[in-house]
Parts: sequence; structure tokens; C-alpha cells
Amino acid sequence: MIDLDLLVPLPEEEPPWPAESRRRWLVASVFAFVLLAVAGAAAPSAPVLVQVRTATLVPASTYRILGDTLYVAEARPDGNRITAYPLDPGPPRWSTPVNTLAGNVALDELDGAVIVGMFQPGVSGDHTTVLDRRTGAPRWHSPLNLAAVDRVRNRLVLTEYPTAAIGSGPPAADVVAVDIGTGTPVWRYRREAGCQGDLPYPITERRTGLAVLCPGGEVLLLDLDNGQVRARTPVASTVQLGARVTALPDQVVVSYPAFGHSMLVSYELDRLQPTWTQQIELGNYFVLDCPPRICLGNSSAAQALDRRTGAVRWSVRAIGFATPLVDQYVLVAPAQLGRMQLVDVGTGAVVTDLGDWTVETAPVGPPMFFRADGATGRTWVARVSDRPAGVRVLGFVPDARPETCGSAGGYLVCRTVKDTVAVWRFALR
Repeated sequence: MIDLDLLVPLPEEEPPWPAESRRRWLVASVFAFVLLAVAGAAAPSAPVLVQVRTATLVPASTYRILGDTLYVAEARPDGNRITAYPLDPGPPRWSTPVNTLAGNVALDELDGAVIVGMFQPGVSGDHTTVLDRRTGAPRWHSPLNLAAVDRVRNRLVLTEYPTAAIGSGPPAADVVAVDIGTGTPVWRYRREAGCQGDLPYPITERRTGLAVLCPGGEVLLLDLDNGQVRARTPVASTVQLGARVTALPDQVVVSYPAFGHSMLVSYELDRLQPTWTQQIELGNYFVLDCPPRICLGNSSAAQALDRRTGAVRWSVRAIGFATPLVDQYVLVAPAQLGRMQLVDVGTGAVVTDLGDWTVETAPVGPPMFFRADGATGRTWVARVSDRPAGVRVLGFVPDARPETCGSAGGYLVCRTVKDTVAVWRFALR
């Protein structure tokens, strides 16, 4: 899911729009924390986790590792601030006041800038702030919400919609693409009331566009170079009720209920010509990008479709959840109550059965798992292993709260019971 690295809110707060694939995994309550387990896992013979950084936190804090830096957003008595710490020991690189709710932000990087996004409907202030990565100096700020990071053009896509999405239905909302360096608008599009729009959060392919579906029976695709309509196509009248449009990096998918089934139609990105149509069992599915497949999920089922043909490659009936974890894994709870499974998204093969480990919510590579030992205060850390298939325990960290842990680029970060955030380095192998 892109290089969003890590965003970990306090467990009692509403999670900010995250990390990464970040908006895709938080569209519904079915994509949440899940408890996992591995039977018979043994600790490694030598420790591989080495603590490299500790920073004190105030209660309302958000933190994230991006590259070689730990960024901490805090709501201090003297005002909200973003502080940049090197991952190795040493003083902070900089600390900058921001006009945002520091306990509810998302953090990202692009072209030498740190992006701070606040997603709190009805709260005044800067909902998007851009800081210089090297000095922390503010570059520009905006009351608009961050909808996407365009890594192809070094732009941000902002929206008036009150949540972190292009939105649907009333109210109408402007969508604005701005230069990351200056905040200068490059193009503006008005999404009319009643229409819905969708855009991947990370833009990594130049052909990717902004998809818009309107009640009049038409799908539009906006070119992200200039905000102009690149293509349009009519849709069948049966699409009008309960339809949903999803913009994927390489195609647009419209899903809608029809004749007791759910229908999905895929459109290519040049002229919006239909490429395939698939009929599946009726269900309010979310369409998710999970390369090499397209994933469908709701509270009772998960399916993986072939991107080119729409054919169902595998499916499972789940209890309570089914969520992609990126890096070709899907986490599902199949019909046998109490059996959690990690599934290969390409083949549908079960990688391992799981039970009482906690999986990080927004991994950017192979997912990391955590398990608390209440008797010792340790949190055990594990990663997916290919040989043998299952989970390989890396070791443990002391005093960590496993629900706040995550990993990024060979580093593990957790909030501890001592109101600090700690960083450990581990070997990627």
C-alpha cells in the first residue's frame, strides 16, 4: 500500500486516516484490528531487536516513521506541535507549531515536504499543512482536506468534502490539485451534489484518474494532469440505485445490485470502454486494490478477482471480517469459529492459522504480529515466514502496548506504558 510507513494513534482515539492504502482499509468497521495466534512458535536463539530511540509523549499524540525520521504530533499545553526525531539517538531535528488537532492527524512525505492532514469534520483550523522536511519551516496550509498524494506529479489533491474522501451525495464539493512546494492550485473540479467520486490515495501511475459517477447515468474520468474530463460513458439504468464507483490505479470498477445479485463492471482508463462484467452473490461489497488481485469484502465474505478478466479466483465465507494486509496477504476468519487465517491473495492458499497475536493495522510489507505477555510485561514480535510457512518470532520488547505498535523499513515503534514512544531496529531477512 505505498510508502506510508506507519501511523499509530492512541487506542482510545478515533484512528486518523491512515497510512497507509490507508483510506481503503478504513472504509468500514470490517477493516479493523484482529486478534491472531500461532501455535508452538518459539523465540529465536539470539535477540534481533535493538532499541535505538525513546521520546516522551503527552496523552494526545500521533506518531509515524517516515524514512529515517520519527515524526511525533502532540497537543501540548503551549500548543500543537510536530517534532522530528532522528531514528538514531540524538536531539530533535526540529519542532514546529501547527494549527491542527495533533492527536488526530495523518502524516506523509513527498518531494522534501512533510504533509500533515487533520481529518475532523466540523473543526476549524488547517486541515492540511505542509512543512519543509529538512528544517520544519511551514511552506503553506489550507482548510481543505487531503484526499490523495500524487507521487507522479508532486501534487496533493484536496477536497472541500468534510471527510478524507472525494465524497458522494450532498453537499457538492470542490476538488483541487495543488503544487506540493507552494500550495498553488493547478486545477479545480466541482463535484456536483448527488454525484460520487473516487481516487486512490497514493497516485503512482500516470494513467490513474478521478472517477465520478452521477445519478444521470454517466461515469466520468478526469485526467489528473489538468482536471479535464478524459472520457465519459453511459451506464445502464439498473445501475442507478445502490451503485458505487471505485477508482483503481489501472481501471475503474462500478458495482451495483441487480436481479438478486451484485454486478461489477470494469472500465479501462483511456476511453472508459468496458473490459469485463462479473455477477456474484448479492452483498454490499467494498472493492479494494490488493495486487495482483482485486479484492471484494464485507462482513461475511471475501473474494479475489482476476484483474484482467474479473473471474473469481478464490472466495471464502468469513465471520466478522476479511481485510487485505498488503504485500499479497489477506486476513480472514472462515466459517469455522475461532480459526483465523492468513491467506495468500494471489492463490487463496492458507499461509497459516492464527489466534492470539495482534496484527498491525497498516503494514507496508509483510505484516508484523504482536502478542502481550501480561505476566512479564513483554510484547512478543513476529513476522511472516515462508520456510516453513507461518510466523517467525523475532523476539520481545519491554513495556510496549501491542495495539499501538507498527513497523516501517526495518524499524519497530510502539507506545509504552511509561508514556514514551520507543523505536527498535530489526534485521529485514
